[in-house]
Parts: sequence; structure tokens; C-alpha cells
Amino acid sequence: MQLTAYHRPMAPVTLINVVDDADVRTVTMTRQPRRNALGTALLGELLPAIEDADCRALILRAEPGVTTWSAGHDVDDLPIDGTDPLAWTSPVEHLVRAVRGAAFPVIAAVEGGAWGAACNLAFACDLIVATRTAAFAITPAKLGVPYHSEGVAQFLAAVPAPVARAMFFTAEPLPADSPHLAGTVHLLVDTSDELTSQSQRLARRIASLAPLSIHAVKAEINALTDARPLTVEVFEHLASLRRQAWTSEDYREGLSAFRGRRAPDFHGQ
Repeated sequence: MQLTAYHRPMAPVTLINVVDDADVRTVTMTRQPRRNALGTALLGELLPAIEDADCRALILRAEPGVTTWSAGHDVDDLPIDGTDPLAWTSPVEHLVRAVRGAAFPVIAAVEGGAWGAACNLAFACDLIVATRTAAFAITPAKLGVPYHSEGVAQFLAAVPAPVARAMFFTAEPLPADSPHLAGTVHLLVDTSDELTSQSQRLARRIASLAPLSIHAVKAEINALTDARPLTVEVFEHLASLRRQAWTSEDYREGLSAFRGRRAPDFHGQ
């Protein structure tokens, strides 16, 4: 099976590596000298790599063997004049919304520490696969930053409220195998090799299933866990996604495969 690298037109990719393998895209952050801090340059490459992806599942990871998955928001990009960078204008939140808004599930393959906004990014992904030595910490209280409501809501969708309180109030890291993160981390592995193989296995499993069905359910989960009301427009959008799945060739293929006791062949149509 041929692997193809993704490059943005007119701007060479230098801080990420993107590989498309059939219906699975793997996006690897490679800004290790800055511990994959989510600065303007890295975000400028991550965002189109997710928004422009034509895949059924996407893996977001760092290079194998790292001690830091991402150090979070690049402090050099934080305002120094007291301005509140509202969630809607923050480049990091643009990336988080792209992850949540993607039609396909995004898997965070986490090795090393996910600090601050990177913890928010990992928790915003649909599934987390992590090494047992990985750790998660949300650290705005260490910088005097009042976290925004949308990010807090995303935490509350990922962990119970008492766990979210402890993480925000103490800024202490939780290891991936902590009982407090049971259910948040979908799968724990022991090594970098296992992180690669298990995240790929999970992505391929997702990619083998009906993408229109998965898109509709992901949109519903996000709508019901957002910090915004379920408006008429959102409700109509969700209804449209369900109708698209009900009337699709994939739905008929799924029924036919079930009745014929064979594996379905879904095409997203």
C-alpha cells in the first residue's frame, strides 16, 4: 500500500509530518526543539492538515520516544497587555474546534507530557491512546491565566467535574494510568512501538465502518457537550446528517452485508 506525504501548497511543511495511508491520516508534530509548543508556526501547519484531510480517521501524535507530547500554548504568543484572548480568536482554539468539527474521529496518540493547552487539545480529541508514562496537566493557574468557558466545557466532557477541579486548581500532572483518567484514556500501552501499532489498529477499525454514521454521532456528541445551547440551526444540521446516513448507499450496504453474513464495504455515500 502506497504512503503519500501531505504538503501545503506554496509553504513547505517543516514542523509536522503528514502521512496518508488508505483512509487513515497520521499527523506527527516534529517541533522538538520547542517541545511541540503550540505557537503560530506549528498551529499554521496543524490546522490545514486537519481541515483539509480526506480521511476516515486521523491520528495526532508526536515523534516516537519524546518526553513531551506538547508543552501547550507557546508563552511567547500570550498577550502582555492584559487583553483576554477570547476562545473564538485564539489560534489554539481554532485548532481545537477543527478537531471537534472534523467529520472523522481524531485519535490523540500521547507519549510524554501533554501540558496546558496541549492537554485541552488531547481531551478534545475523540479517543486517546497513551503510553503508561504519559501525563496530562492543565496549568493556567501557574501563569495567572483565567481559562475560557469553552475549554472548561471540553474538560467536563472528558473527565468528571471533581477531576477537572483538581486538575485546574492544583496544576499537577495526572499520569495516563491514573484511576482518575479511567475512561478518558481509551487505551494504555507500554512502549512507543505499541503506541504506533495500537493507534493505527484503532484508526483502521474506525475507517472500516460507515463514515456517515460516525460523522452524525460525533456531531451529536459534540453538540450535546458544548458550552453553547442547542439552537434550531444546530438541531437542523444534526437532523440533516442523520438523514444523509439513513438514505445512503452505505446504509443499504450495511443491511445487505449483515443479512449476507459478510464484511461491509462502505464508501461514505
